[in-house]
Amino acid sequence: MHLSEKIEKIVKEVEIFIQYGVQESEQQDALKFLHRYKNDTLALQLMRTFYTSLPETHEESIARITLIQKKDDIFLLGLTTARHSYLYLATEQKALLLGEYGCEIVEPEALAFFGYPDTKVFFEKYPGLMSCEEYESVGVTGARFCPVCASAVGEYHLLGCPVEVCPWCDGQFTRCSCRFEKLGVEILEDEEELEELERILEEKGRVPYSKEQCPSYPSGTDE
Repeated sequence: MHLSEKIEKIVKEVEIFIQYGVQESEQQDALKFLHRYKNDTLALQLMRTFYTSLPETHEESIARITLIQKKDDIFLLGLTTARHSYLYLATEQKALLLGEYGCEIVEPEALAFFGYPDTKVFFEKYPGLMSCEEYESVGVTGARFCPVCASAVGEYHLLGCPVEVCPWCDGQFTRCSCRFEKLGVEILEDEEELEELERILEEKGRVPYSKEQCPSYPSGTDE
């Protein structure tokens, strides 16, 4: 199944779930919100999970999706209705409800994946969802994530990503000669050299991804 067909299938499924699971007075708002993210697989997976198992039988529509954190290809998201808020893990393949926001988390070890040893530490940093930025559709604002390694704005690129900017010359790190000069080699040949490169990069201060690096990025060898 092509991606467009998969997305179309999920949209139709969510439309049906909204029809039978959301109170009539909120259905139009729910459909409007759905079509805002109609090309975003991640958001659609989240909505399908929410509407197929409405928490505590609340017949509510989604009003807001909040991006809390992202690590690798896993997103920690907040979902808000008019009266409740929930915490989810989501990928482009599925979404998992962790619990109502501010209450007991079903799988607290999921927060440890993002660097929080317990729920207390997490909720001290994020006491409410309104302080977090709204999730924007990647399909609409693709510059939110690196087009190659998918690092979010403010995160470091995966080592070797061609979008990463060199902290020494401000050129394209995979095309400039700085990495060879700093290591004193002509080519990178083994894992130890890569580890040393990563060490001196972090010591210098890696350049995190920013929207300005997309869709083009600088190169020290460009004319």
